[in-house]
Amino acid sequence: MVRKIFTIVLIACLFSSFALKIEINKGQVTPDPIAIVDFYDENGNDSETGTEICEIIKTDLQLSGLFIPIDPNSFIESKQTLCKQGANIKNWNILNTRFLVYGKITGNFTVDFILLDVVTGDKMLSLSVSGTKSKLRKIAHTIADYIYERITSEKGYFTTSIIYVETSDNKNSAKRKTRLVKIDQDGFNRQELTDGKELVLTPRYSGDAQRLAYISYRDKAKDVLGKSAHVYTMNADGGRKRLMLDERMMKTLIKRNHGNPVQMTYAPRFSPDGKETVLAIIIDGKSAIYKYNFAENKLTQLTEHSCIDTSPCFSDDGSKIVFTSNRQGREAIYVMNSDGSNQQRISTGEGKYSQPIWSPRGDLIAFSKQTGGKFFIGVIKPNGKGERLITSGYLVEAPCWSSNGRYLTYSMEAGPGAGINIAVSDITGYHTRIIKTQKDAAYPAWSPTIEASHR
Repeated sequence: MVRKIFTIVLIACLFSSFALKIEINKGQVTPDPIAIVDFYDENGNDSETGTEICEIIKTDLQLSGLFIPIDPNSFIESKQTLCKQGANIKNWNILNTRFLVYGKITGNFTVDFILLDVVTGDKMLSLSVSGTKSKLRKIAHTIADYIYERITSEKGYFTTSIIYVETSDNKNSAKRKTRLVKIDQDGFNRQELTDGKELVLTPRYSGDAQRLAYISYRDKAKDVLGKSAHVYTMNADGGRKRLMLDERMMKTLIKRNHGNPVQMTYAPRFSPDGKETVLAIIIDGKSAIYKYNFAENKLTQLTEHSCIDTSPCFSDDGSKIVFTSNRQGREAIYVMNSDGSNQQRISTGEGKYSQPIWSPRGDLIAFSKQTGGKFFIGVIKPNGKGERLITSGYLVEAPCWSSNGRYLTYSMEAGPGAGINIAVSDITGYHTRIIKTQKDAAYPAWSPTIEASHR
């Protein structure tokens, strides 16, 4: 398959039946030692480009929490030896290495690499990835994805991106602006998607990673329509910005709200097939869940404006919707069918639940929770069983799943005035990292892994 970014040629794979299947909900996982030898050129000489690619691969795998790179100073075999003779497994067993990766860069920027199981001596992967030097990071992330997927049997996520809300430096809250910023999952390749001249909130990715939905307020608007919250969609690269709810729909909602501006707490979330979104709209101070169909340009109400029903999200197969409601007093998590029927409460713990989001694997629902004066990120099964808190802090909120359902990204504030950061935790809660951003960053949206679906 030929793609604009680069071409991937499968030379040989799956040389052994080995695949390390890792359960993602049963405590701490011990990382596997992996030796990654800097890629050499076709003559077996050192390559600065090869070294740079390997450093990115090492960082990706180490940040996953599942691998620990071996110190290159301990290597017995050189890249030159590997080039001429291949790997002598005994020399890597001595280092207690579990896996070995080595390779070379040939011709017009083609990376050939091999993944070995050092314990069995089996060749697990032999791949060729071709492209251009300008896409070096993309190629490195793709190689890391292949290694991760072959070993864990889970899809890699290193080629994904994160879009978040960046806050301007203006400390006057009335004048502070926000913009949408896109970065790679490791924090590189920053791209501004909006100009920072208006208030934008809560971006959401579509299932194919091609579109975004978000809320925007027109700061200088003087009429009721302009003061309302507007839902926009646009391409994931920042192009083709469009209103989702047109002027006719907004005027109808304003009329129902007795002529007052219409407010929304969060931007809508897409259905898995991208044909619909689900969102919460506030009328008379009470919010209800609605579903919008793109093809029909139709808005359908699913719950009543009798309480606060908010932050809805489709299940992985689109058949159900999870949301929060205070209909029984304190905010709790509810699940209903996608047509609004069979509404059932699933959370029973203490505290206030909010911002539920269904895992792409379908097995868990992540949520924010406030209890005992602290904030938490947790997970619960769709049937309400197995609630487990993963991380806590002065303020942690707005969880979003990685495409493989192993990691969660979320907003984190360490203390009053400490700034807001994007954090990533694995499902065990033992491995957490902060993604470096230029300014305060909140409400991250993690893209699906598109490249993996075309392999």
